[in-house]
Amino acid sequence: MPIPAELAPLTNTSEFAERKVAYLTFDDGPSHNTIPILDILDKYDIKATFFVMANRQSYAEQAYVEMVRRGHTIALHSNTHDYRVIYRSKEAFFKDMGKLESLLDNKYAINTKLIRFPGGSNNMLIQRNEKKSIRTDIISELEQRGYTYFDWNVDSKDGISPMISQQTITQSVLTEAKKHKQAVILLHDIDDMKNTVRALPDIIIGLKKQGFEFEMITKDNGKVQFP
Repeated sequence: MPIPAELAPLTNTSEFAERKVAYLTFDDGPSHNTIPILDILDKYDIKATFFVMANRQSYAEQAYVEMVRRGHTIALHSNTHDYRVIYRSKEAFFKDMGKLESLLDNKYAINTKLIRFPGGSNNMLIQRNEKKSIRTDIISELEQRGYTYFDWNVDSKDGISPMISQQTITQSVLTEAKKHKQAVILLHDIDDMKNTVRALPDIIIGLKKQGFEFEMITKDNGKVQFP
């Protein structure tokens, strides 16, 4: 479960155009909710970005294949999502990421240089690490290896608890999106987040009413990074 975004202020590092663009991003999948989300995106002819974990279950295998087949962006998130292991050291971070990369490459021929830190790039566990340079070290190594990392500037709040209501998720997105020309929206497609699936159509309709178009994250688009 990610650390809430309000624990870390953020900055937008791109020169964003006047056009209003929304980037729907889903963390922590694939799960049983992923295919229903893909079906909703198909209905509205929208492409999204999925920051995935390593999941070897049969339903996840289908989801990986469908994400690719339907033309969405697959990006790296984590093998285990275990903060205590991942943020123990720079080496531990890349060991975890490497296992996810191996699964995606060897089984699905998915190669990507896009990544989202578990909990965001400025989460509290990184800040509390005795080695204060760990965040800088990881980011520097990512850049040397040609990776681009992405945070977010709109938090749906769906990661706080499975009990967060459909209405709260929708309102959180639509309220925060109004503050941005380009909104990078944090959502989750894990099994517990049924209300995220239920909220998604209203989120899409509401963002369209605000004048947003929808795009996938690429190396050059949707680059929001915490300070």
